Amino acid sequence: MMDGFFEGLGKKAGETYNKSRWLYDSLLGTEAESITSEYKLGRQMSKEITAESNLVKIDFIDVLYKRLTAWINSPHRFTCAVIRSSEVNAFVLPGGFIFLTDAIVEHCKHNENELAFIIAHEMGHVVKGHTFNRMVAEHSIQVVSKWIRAGGLLEAAAKQVALKFLKMQYSRDNEHEADDFGIRLAKAAGCDPKGAVRMFERLKALGESDIPEYFSTHPSFDSRIAQIKETALRRR
Repeated sequence: MMDGFFEGLGKKAGETYNKSRWLYDSLLGTEAESITSEYKLGRQMSKEITAESNLVKIDFIDVLYKRLTAWINSPHRFTCAVIRSSEVNAFVLPGGFIFLTDAIVEHCKHNENELAFIIAHEMGHVVKGHTFNRMVAEHSIQVVSKWIRAGGLLEAAAKQVALKFLKMQYSRDNEHEADDFGIRLAKAAGCDPKGAVRMFERLKALGESDIPEYFSTHPSFDSRIAQIKETALRRR
């Protein structure tokens, strides 16, 4: 996922990281402390990504993600930015920092209903705890947890942690749960669930070699289309 782009992250990602207190608070603190720690970690990762990227201003994306967040009953503070990249991709960092590439916006032909589902899907990963669990489960974080007990810092591993986190895949159950959350949220915000169905049907018609990696690493299109239709019907 985004291998070529993230190889360009500089060493300063490791130089500016805060102490590893975030993981201690996230695992052993209160729910509020956990969310705050997750946000701080994601904010730092977001700073490193934006420092190495060309941001693209697309006004309707800003309006769209804010419309979606207005319907979420969650303490997470979401942001959404578009970065210039030839890779068709979208991802969310711990704490709710969402990134779309301009290539995925073009791939969806700036269609609001399709992009609302993609953004809401990424939000679902945060609200359902997938993003944080993915971070903690990463082997590098298991190593860092040992450093915490020894009073170590995250500085030496920041870049590696960010790279490995973004290359990891969610489980199939996580993806289906995020799809369910995404379609319900998009529909609540006034978007048409059929947009997501059309997007997947269009992708399904492509040859396997032509399917963008962002979509190819997820569950099958047939299972996702069936779930989206079922969810949309159930929520009428």
